[in-house]
Amino acid sequence: MKIVRLFLISILLTFTLIQCSPDPKAKIQSLEQKMSADDFTLDDTGMKIADELIQAYLSYEEKHKDSPEAPDYLYKAADLSLNINKSKQSLDLYNRIIYQYPDYKKVPECLFLMGYIYENYFQELGKAKEIYESFLAKYPNHDFADDAKVSIENLGKSPEELIRSFEEKNKLSQDSLSL
Repeated sequence: MKIVRLFLISILLTFTLIQCSPDPKAKIQSLEQKMSADDFTLDDTGMKIADELIQAYLSYEEKHKDSPEAPDYLYKAADLSLNINKSKQSLDLYNRIIYQYPDYKKVPECLFLMGYIYENYFQELGKAKEIYESFLAKYPNHDFADDAKVSIENLGKSPEELIRSFEEKNKLSQDSLSL
């Protein structure tokens, strides 16, 4: 009889714990709503919310690797990480998407953004060029292909050099129009 009672109590406790554990999607939605509020700022409180949301995305992906939302949540974690200046974490997450979810629709964007991070956050221009070239080889007709080409052309140029270059191109196009 004691064994039956213990068994019933353990079933009730398990059921209660399951009922009390928050729905991970509901937590994500709640945090996303907080971040999209008109009065949201990235002060200390806002950064805590952003970090909590990143962790919620990562936790969901870890526990539900086969779900269709898993790569989306990982992508959102990478994007949010980049937006709050956690470029190393963002880079790692984009790389993880490429290797864990090779058929994910945003793999090309992940590769391009890795080049962008190496160029603009780490100033590793050689690595950025290598990634942009890899992007162009794999996705020559992608919407970001022109951006990758322009990025390669302008790697290492100072703002003044970029302005001069754009002015020269603009002058050449105006000269050809006047002919």
